[in-house]
Amino acid sequence: MDQRFSRQLALTHFGETAQNNLARSRVLVIGAGGVGSTVIPSLAAAGVGTVGVIDDDRVELSNLHRQHIHRLLDVGHKKVVSVVERVADLSPATQVVAIDEKLTPENALTLFADYDLVVDGSDNYPTHYLAADAAEITGIPLVWGWACQFHAEASVSWPARGAGFRDLFPTPPALGSVDTNVLHGIFPGAVLVIASIVTSEAIKIAAQIGTPLLNRVTRYDGLTGEFTEKRYERAADAAPITALSDYRHLCGYTPADEWPTS
Repeated sequence: MDQRFSRQLALTHFGETAQNNLARSRVLVIGAGGVGSTVIPSLAAAGVGTVGVIDDDRVELSNLHRQHIHRLLDVGHKKVVSVVERVADLSPATQVVAIDEKLTPENALTLFADYDLVVDGSDNYPTHYLAADAAEITGIPLVWGWACQFHAEASVSWPARGAGFRDLFPTPPALGSVDTNVLHGIFPGAVLVIASIVTSEAIKIAAQIGTPLLNRVTRYDGLTGEFTEKRYERAADAAPITALSDYRHLCGYTPADEWPTS
């Protein structure tokens, strides 16, 4: 076994079986922004065999204070290109599948079917609901996390084994009530903390160790340094998700609105 993983292999609850599970795993990451830019290299460094990255955005100068996989010379370039280059330097054994697209109801199920696990690092509710529903239909776990201003939260959505995203968020918030990083800013420490939690959950699930953050949401306040946890359960009357829909309408967008960038 590669010496680079020796510190993981020495863990009591890890070992060669878990490392081999990681090497065989295929993880799709939605978004190469704040959360994704930490999760992607961390998964590769841990030994995940295949990491898919879907994002059609370009690197902006304002991204760099929290999106550490990208460099100053990457500004203006496609984020997926930057990701492929950085992971190749870090972990050549990891195959990176760069998907220069937006995640939409038209491509989600086909993409998800090729992976064992999905990480949602996007920053908009249409994509959150789409990712959660597509993961439920394809029967794979979804690890999600986001941050805005000083606050961040993360959880695991896995209706086959417990509660799902819709059990925590039965309906999306009103469009005008949602804070955005562009208008309200974002604390880089909150992004890094929640991305580390997302990474841990993804590695645990892919390696088949530990207990996933299921039926619980972890919240972090960057101003106070406090963590809180809220439990939630699978709704007794929850109808199974069998098809995808236009989540722009669900989340208050108009049909004329372009699908949000992940």
